[in-house]
Amino acid sequence: MDRKKSLFENLAFAGLTGLLLFSGCASKPVSTKQTPQQLIMQNRKAEAMQEFVMPADINAADENGNTVLHIAAMVNDADLVSFFIIKGADPELKNFEGDTPLHVAIKNYSYEAAKTLASISNTLFSRDSEGVTALDRGLMESEDYYDIFITPKAAELRDVDGQTIVHYFVRTKNIKGIRKCISEEIPISVVDDNGKTPLDVAFENLDDEDSVEIAAELIMGGADEVVTEFSYFQDAMLARNVNSRFDDGQTPLHLAAIYGHNAIAKYLLENNADTTVQDSSGATPLHEAVRYGNVEIIKSLLNSGANVNARDNLGKTPVMLILPKDKTAEIYKLLITYRADLSQKDMFGDTVLHTASMLNVGASTFSVLINGGADVNARNKEGVTPLAIAVQKNDLETVKLLTSAGADIHTQDTNGDSPLSIALAGSSEMLEAVVNEANAGFTDSNGNTPLHLALLCDAPLAKIQYIISLMKDVNTRNKDGNSALFLAILKNRQKVGELLLAKNADIFSTNTNNNSPLRLALKYGGTVQDWLITSKTIKSKDGTGNTVLHYAAEWQYKDAINSLVMKGADIGAKNANGETALFSAVKTNNPSVIQTVVDCGADIQARDNLGSTAMHTAVRWDAPASIDKLLSLGINVNAQNTSGKSPLAEAVVAGKFDIAKKLLASGADPNVCDSNGVTVLMDAIRGCSKDSVQLLLKYGANPNVQEVNGRNAYHEAAYMADVDIIKLIRNAGGNPLSRDKQGNTPFSIVVKKDINVICEVLGNNYTITDSDGNTPVHIVVKAKASDELLQTLIDEGYPVDTRNADGYTALNYAIEADSVKTALVLLENGANPFQQIDKKGKNGISIALEKGNKKMISNIVKYAGKMTDVQGNTILHYAAKTSDTAMVKTLISYGIDKSVKNVSGDTAYTIAVRWRRPEIAALLK
Repeated sequence: MDRKKSLFENLAFAGLTGLLLFSGCASKPVSTKQTPQQLIMQNRKAEAMQEFVMPADINAADENGNTVLHIAAMVNDADLVSFFIIKGADPELKNFEGDTPLHVAIKNYSYEAAKTLASISNTLFSRDSEGVTALDRGLMESEDYYDIFITPKAAELRDVDGQTIVHYFVRTKNIKGIRKCISEEIPISVVDDNGKTPLDVAFENLDDEDSVEIAAELIMGGADEVVTEFSYFQDAMLARNVNSRFDDGQTPLHLAAIYGHNAIAKYLLENNADTTVQDSSGATPLHEAVRYGNVEIIKSLLNSGANVNARDNLGKTPVMLILPKDKTAEIYKLLITYRADLSQKDMFGDTVLHTASMLNVGASTFSVLINGGADVNARNKEGVTPLAIAVQKNDLETVKLLTSAGADIHTQDTNGDSPLSIALAGSSEMLEAVVNEANAGFTDSNGNTPLHLALLCDAPLAKIQYIISLMKDVNTRNKDGNSALFLAILKNRQKVGELLLAKNADIFSTNTNNNSPLRLALKYGGTVQDWLITSKTIKSKDGTGNTVLHYAAEWQYKDAINSLVMKGADIGAKNANGETALFSAVKTNNPSVIQTVVDCGADIQARDNLGSTAMHTAVRWDAPASIDKLLSLGINVNAQNTSGKSPLAEAVVAGKFDIAKKLLASGADPNVCDSNGVTVLMDAIRGCSKDSVQLLLKYGANPNVQEVNGRNAYHEAAYMADVDIIKLIRNAGGNPLSRDKQGNTPFSIVVKKDINVICEVLGNNYTITDSDGNTPVHIVVKAKASDELLQTLIDEGYPVDTRNADGYTALNYAIEADSVKTALVLLENGANPFQQIDKKGKNGISIALEKGNKKMISNIVKYAGKMTDVQGNTILHYAAKTSDTAMVKTLISYGIDKSVKNVSGDTAYTIAVRWRRPEIAALLK
């Protein structure tokens, strides 16, 4: 109100000032009578009204173009407004600023005046100088004008096109005005001069969200139905059901998605339309929006929670559908952003990449999918991959993109076709798109590279040349072991073969049937051999150093041997083992091949890296015919390799009896020793070959020859424990007690083995001793062998009291080792513990007393208690000299006679006295 008062005062002042200025500027006196406008501004309302009691120009304007109605509106005097209108004031007149009285009322916040003017005038749609209608100006100023303007009177108004206020609100997208009209029961289906209702006007702008909302309000407010392309929306709103079902089970949201009605779709979503509903085909609204490329609706659906991976009846998710080509990339990106699963397959097994390939969407769009994680090698139910489709579609850019992303060029469909096979049958450009440097070496399930497959399908030279140019290694073999060069020879593709040789193709590479390019060339000869055997390949070697000549000899191609030598092949060339072609010839057991190689200059005495001759090789390869041929050519039958092994030794070691027999009959020396002194006979024994041992002995093999550690053939026989071989060696002069450098004898080796083996080793000589005088009984005791064996030897007749070079008997060793049970066996069999060892009188008794083993002493007393040494001394005499009182008491307790005298007449007592042992003497007295 303060603002209105201030405005009123300012206007009054301005009017008064204008009046004064007007009167002051006159050139002649004028009337000082005030105008009605001025009177109103001075709040002299009655006077102003009095001016129009008598007829007067009520529409006269002041210097600003304002009529009295403008001024009445300005000062918010509703009564004056009514009065002036009754008196004929024109409410449509505009002042110099272009305002009608209603505009003036609105701009001066004259609500009462505005209300009166609106109710009795038709100027709601009049425009001011800015082109703004009084209706809009009022609604912009205050929401109070909705109540002021929307009245039955306003409903009667029409603009120049015959449109009502409802039409106006529709055009200006004033939803509040529409709602007010409906609530005030203003007619909302009036037809304008063009035959259009407000709903028709709303439907004309249904790309606009406000217009959609207005249309919905009108429909639900009872507007008459109209003929429109948006009939589905009209029907849904009439039913007040945003999820209504139409033909094929579609909802309004489906149809909005199909037709691209973005604003309708947003309205439906804002009003809780169900995004999960599927039509009769299983499609959701998102499926339809994607199918028809309506990006904005797709965004709206996704933002409203639509399932990006929902499946239709064909199992297709939205991303798998056929899309408008110009929007494909954009939609893919959008769906991927919302986590569309690019690995999903439809009922045919197709993925999104299959669909994209069929649509030729272009490389950039494919990149979107691949970068999003789509599987470039996914196969549908027919085994077809996206790459195969792209190749069939001749989409070069997509093919290049897929192969660079790792798409498998070998994947076969159910008809056996692969992207590569299709490309090989197509253009060179397509082949170059499919095969690149990265995949040129990849193999299919049969191990074939693109090069193999190109040869197998008889591809043109240019295509094969392209593939070869990409390959770093042309020697890859397939599952049959065939290399590309091998196939080139089979196909008689000389130009291809020459290209491969230029790329270092391996002529030696063998397949599973042991065939190689070289073998084919040497076997069939002719032009193949001519172009395969070049100045380079004739000198080439395989991984083990074999040359073409080695293989020609191995395969017994005699003509090829002669031809290769004539072309410059080195007959003396050696492989990694140092073997020449002669060795390969010998392995064939074919004398004529050997002769051919020799005729070509091969050295019959050649040796390999280990010093072996061709005769060694003949033995190893069990080639008797080769042996005969080598012998006839004068080879040294006794040549030894670096290990000292002769051919005979190798034959024996390998158990090749017939070969050994042939060599011996041809003069082979049976006594040749290797670098360790091992004889052929020893090798035969180690091999447990009785026949070979017998054969060697027959040809003069010496069983007593010793190797570097002193072992002879009998030692070896003992280690092997073969009684038949032992018997052969013993009968040939083998000594069971011959010792090696460690003192081991054949007998000591078997001493803990089966008794039959032991007896066989010893034979029938019961007086034998080793070089130290040890009998078998000594050896058994010292080796701590079983007491059963000791008893057996004693039972066989081997003496028990024989002294060795150190003076020891077997019993002495047993006593010294505290071997009570062993000593007992010897004592039970008459062994004498008084046998003197040395001149100091050491014997078994003195040893036993010194060790103090009571069990041992007890057994000695039991079996030799009455025995004496050569001086007549009993065990008590010995004890008197050295034993303690406990031992003497123990001996006395055994009942030994203290009165026995030795040959000198001394008893044990006198010995104790003489040795100044009074405490012992006291016991013996």
